[in-house]
Amino acid sequence: MKVWIPILILFLAVTGLCIWDGIYTQKVFEKLENDSEKIYETLLTTEITDPKIQNDIINLNEYWTEKMDILCISISRKDLQPISDYLQYLCSSIINESQEDAVTYSRLLNYNIVGLNQTTGINILNLV
Repeated sequence: MKVWIPILILFLAVTGLCIWDGIYTQKVFEKLENDSEKIYETLLTTEITDPKIQNDIINLNEYWTEKMDILCISISRKDLQPISDYLQYLCSSIINESQEDAVTYSRLLNYNIVGLNQTTGINILNLV
């Protein structure tokens, strides 16, 4: 009987961590996906020199920098790196005032976020 209590506590702790990580990951990628899609659509009609779109890009970069370390608990840094790269390219396009680069990198950023969300998210295909 003494052995079952620590096993049960360990099981509950691991299950709780898995559930928390799944919810946290889903929440982060949902925000990233929405914001990156909004940035892409805005860049199609607005110049990169607009302070509002620049602020949106910088805020998304700061959000990603803050959340990436926690996401590394369950997702390898190698899989997260393309998102970081495209965000940095997007920030560079602000400095260079390159509309074409901004549109290209915002689309690639969104594509990578959607793909990573689908592969790491909680859905029936990933459970099979």
